[in-house]
Amino acid sequence: MAIAVAGCRRELPPEFPLDHAENSGNMIHANAPFEMFDDCVFRLDRQWRTLTGAATFAEFVNRHCTHLVFTMANTLKIGSDDPAPFIRLQSLLDQIDKPVVIFGLGVQSDTDDLTGATLPAEAISVMRRLQDRCAVIGVRGRTTQRVLEQVCGVTNVKVVGCPSLFSRPAHLARLRESLKEGHGRPAFCGTKLHQPLETRMLRNAIRHDAFLVEPSNRRNHQFYVDVSSGRHRPRLPRFLRDDGEHGPKLARDRIEDYYQRRYRLFRDTKSWYRFNEESVSFTYGTRFHVNMASILSGKPALWLTHDARTRELTDFLHLPAVPLADVADMDVHDIRSLIDYDDFFDHVGGLFDNFNEYLAVNGLPAVERPAM
Repeated sequence: MAIAVAGCRRELPPEFPLDHAENSGNMIHANAPFEMFDDCVFRLDRQWRTLTGAATFAEFVNRHCTHLVFTMANTLKIGSDDPAPFIRLQSLLDQIDKPVVIFGLGVQSDTDDLTGATLPAEAISVMRRLQDRCAVIGVRGRTTQRVLEQVCGVTNVKVVGCPSLFSRPAHLARLRESLKEGHGRPAFCGTKLHQPLETRMLRNAIRHDAFLVEPSNRRNHQFYVDVSSGRHRPRLPRFLRDDGEHGPKLARDRIEDYYQRRYRLFRDTKSWYRFNEESVSFTYGTRFHVNMASILSGKPALWLTHDARTRELTDFLHLPAVPLADVADMDVHDIRSLIDYDDFFDHVGGLFDNFNEYLAVNGLPAVERPAM
């Protein structure tokens, strides 16, 4: 019997990100079950239809699988009134009669203050439905737990962090050695490059010739495509137009040369992990899963926190993190000096034990603890 997996995409198409909006960081999360368990089958991989003759994914799950693992990422958005994602999820759940296991459920919010927090009625309904369908609902952090309890009235919740952390334990075990060696080049990742703090971070990355790993920004990628294809004086994204407001000016030629040499975007995890292993010394920035891809490649990362989502994850997982505002004007090498994994190393064994308890309650096999 197989384990069915639905939710986030494992790979992204060539049209991403120019004509297909997505966040490549979700691939790190989406592939976690496939790194952990044998015999996983993805909803969008239609081989299940060819091999089994099942007419629908629900039929395949019910006839040939032990569980449905659903990778959920930023499913809950405080203040959103869009019911569509929850209507689709409810429709799928209504067709499945096998145990459902949730990976990565989290709330997207700029603040930890939940006073007056609201969700669509459909979201609340689905969360209550999951309470009936799941042995325990795994969530990313304390803030998400509070939202489920206070807004949705759901109480069978266990905080496990992001399941992707537990997907490549052998590579996590290489962190100690990588911290000592430091081979490679720093890599920066940003979320809202048009905002002043992140604009300054990007410009500092350019000045220090760090890699730029882009997970979603269409305008950023369009500039890279234009530059790398030889287009004459391509249109600069707003955050690259230099008026001197964010530090010393950068010449256009320097920016174009930087993008040709140091810009990276990935559409699959295999090439992403390989790049990190071969070329990166450490990763820093506001993108949670870009940093996670780094440590899952055995390379350290520093999380720059800017919202409640990132804080709840780094707090629970004991990952090295500092507020974005504290480092926006720091030299890249000074940022490197802030990376401290002692707290993570002290707690990582307990984090794996906690996650394995969650898997056991849901009837799934344990993952191996890293030898650290």
